[in-house]
Amino acid sequence: MGYIYLILAVTLSALGNIAMKKADGFKNKFATTSAIILYGIVPAFLILSVQYFEVGITYAVWSGGSIVVVAMLGIIFFKENKDMKKIIALIFITIGVVCLQLADK
Repeated sequence: MGYIYLILAVTLSALGNIAMKKADGFKNKFATTSAIILYGIVPAFLILSVQYFEVGITYAVWSGGSIVVVAMLGIIFFKENKDMKKIIALIFITIGVVCLQLADK
C-alpha cells in the first residue's frame, strides 16, 4: 500500500507542477485552482507513505520522482529543451531513486 501512496504523491505533485505552468501567473483560474488543490492533497499521501518507508527515503523518492516526471512532461508537452546534459542528469536522478528503494529493503 505504501507504494500506491508514494506513486499518488509523485503523480499529483507532477500534475500540480503542470497546472502551475498552465496557470500563466494566476491568469488561468482553473489551472491555478487545480495547482492549489493538487498541492494540498500531496502531503496527505506523503504522510501515509511514511507509515511504510523511512521519511528520508520517502522524501527522496517523491522529490526525485517528481523532478523526473515533470521534466519529461515538460519535454513532451511544452517542447522544453532536451539536451544531452539534461537527459543524463535525469538518468542519474532515476538511478539514485532506484538505489534508494533497493537500499530500503
